This record gives sequence, C-alpha cells and structure tokens, in this order.
Amino acid sequence: MTRPKSETGCCRVSQVQAEPLRWLWSGRLALGKVSLLEGDPGLGKSLLSLDLCARLSRGRAFPDGFAMLGPSNALVLNAEDGVADTVRSRLAVLDADLDRVFVRKETGLGRDAIRLPSQIGVLNDAVKETKARLVILDPLLAYFDGSVASGNDQSVRRALMPLAALAERHECAVLMVRHLNKRGGKQAIYRGGGAIGLLGACRSAWLVGRDPVVPGQCVLAQVKNNLAPPQGSLAYRVETGQGGQVRLRWQGTSPWSADQLVAGRSRGVARVQARAFLESALAGGPRLVRELWAEGQKQGLSARTIERAKQDLSIRRERVWREGRQDNWWLLPGQRLPACVAPVDPELDLEPWLAPLREKYPPATPLDDDEP
Repeated sequence: MTRPKSETGCCRVSQVQAEPLRWLWSGRLALGKVSLLEGDPGLGKSLLSLDLCARLSRGRAFPDGFAMLGPSNALVLNAEDGVADTVRSRLAVLDADLDRVFVRKETGLGRDAIRLPSQIGVLNDAVKETKARLVILDPLLAYFDGSVASGNDQSVRRALMPLAALAERHECAVLMVRHLNKRGGKQAIYRGGGAIGLLGACRSAWLVGRDPVVPGQCVLAQVKNNLAPPQGSLAYRVETGQGGQVRLRWQGTSPWSADQLVAGRSRGVARVQARAFLESALAGGPRLVRELWAEGQKQGLSARTIERAKQDLSIRRERVWREGRQDNWWLLPGQRLPACVAPVDPELDLEPWLAPLREKYPPATPLDDDEP
C-alpha cells in the first residue's frame, strides 16, 4: 500500500491507493494478514496446517473446492515435531511438492533464532528467501520472546504487530497455531490459550474440535472473521495407514459451530443434529412422518427437538387420505408430493372437527397425529 510521506507519518485517506483484498484460501486465509488455528491436542491441528501447505505446493484446490492460481511455496516453523521423522514424512504422505515446502531447524536462542518480536528480522529474511505465500508458526507461543507475557493483551499485541507488518510486506498468509485452555466454557472466543488480545490481533480465527455426533470425525469451524462473511464448517478425519503414517481426509461440510464444538453435546447441539437429520432424510423427497419419527428415535432425538428443527427448516406438513386413513407427509421448501400420492379430498378433510379433540386428547406418537 502506497503511503505518502509526511513529518508525522499521517496522510489523507484520499491519498491512499486502494488495493483489493487477495486470498490464499477464499474467505478464510487472506494474503497479507495473520490468522489463527486453535484446538485441543490430538485433533490434527499440525497435520491440517501441513495439508494446506501440501495443497499450496501442488496448486490443488482447498477442501471447500477453492482453486489457487498455481503452485506456491510455504514455510513451516514447527517447534514440537521432528522435521526429519515427522514433518517430512507427513508432507510426503499428503503428496506435497517437497521442493516447495521449506522448514527451519532452530539452532538455539541466539541471534539466528526466530523469537517475536525481537528477532522478527530473522523471520523476515526467511520469508524473503523462500518466497513463501503461507507461513506456519506451530505453536505460536514457542516463538515468543521470554519477555512476552502471553496472558497480557498489551504484551501479546506488541509482539504480533511486527508479524502483521511482515505478512503485509511479503503478501503472505501467516497461520499461527495454539492450544486451548482448560477452563471449559461454551464460547470459543474465550477458549484459546493466553490473552484474548491474540485472537483480536488476527483477522480470522479457526477452531478444530471433535464432532459431537460422528465418532472419529473432527470439524474445522470459524471463531471470527473480520474480512469475509461467515464461512461454513468443514469435517475431516485423521487416518492412520498400515505403516503408521497419518493423513487427513476431508469429509465435506459440517453443521457444527465453534461454540458447539467447545460446549460439547447440548440442547443446541441436538437441535443442529436434528436439522442435519431432517435435511438428509428429506433430501430425496417428501417422507411420511411416522417413518421420520422412527428414524429420529434411533438417533436419540426427542419430539420437541425434531419439531424445532422442522421450524428452522420451514418444513411443511401435508395430509393425504389413502385407504381410509390419513397420512402425514413432511416436505422441504420447494418439494411436492409424489404423483402417486393423492391430494387431500376437501370433502373428506375432517381436521376442522378433529382438531379440538386432538388438542384435548394428545396422540401417543409425538410427530404423527394419527399414529396409534
């Protein structure tokens, strides 16, 4: 960004040359910005970051289908995993172009070590040399100076300001990795380790958590995003091969939010599960209510939860008289009853007379008025 010089460093906004926002991963990781990836240990945060590097190195699309302009370089700084026995092998399994992914082995606490903010120049030289478009700091706290108080907002923000300037200068996306704290709670923004100012200094933040319903599945969900509309959550699995090597496989979209992932299974989570169940069950067309109720019971969903999910999805009910009885169907917006199903005969519609009786004598099956 061009900034006219002045004695005070100030300029009119009209003098600033407008520049478009550019994305490494559309809506999620912006070039020239700092982002955050957080989650509990053992959920594949580091593997996920390496998967992004592998995709970048080959110019492959990101998990949601966003395609990049072409193969680009990445720089991985990992203070926990061995470069030779872990990082390299994982990148190979992920089919990375190993010539385009750079690593840096720390040599101690001297002037050639990367420590923020005092040794930002070392990191600047590394990014300049490698021409990296994606820089991974895993975990971030390992690269702070000893003088940085990770629990203090001002201290953390001062440490990250040079890093944000570096990202803008080299037009690269910086992805910082951190663990969650152990305090628990239902809001993802308060679960990251260290000061909340770290989250505030990032333009986007993402959380990984266990899927509350699907065993062995994890979810990447948005915590905050200052640069784009809310982005949908994505599911993935960490799989171990015969040789013990792990790889990450994306499973498509997920209904879970970051708050639901940190809160665990709750009433709100059950409602989301019910919505996902109804969307899946009705994807092929209208269904009989008694069939939906039977399937919902198997998933442990209550009638009240299913009814709320029905309202969320604007599902409508249609009654059809067949063979002397009334069948109830649920339909998603835009759906129509099958041609083989006869519509309700107005002359046989007894609902105006039966409705008061139904209210006085509730049926045994919560979702189907006519079930015995």
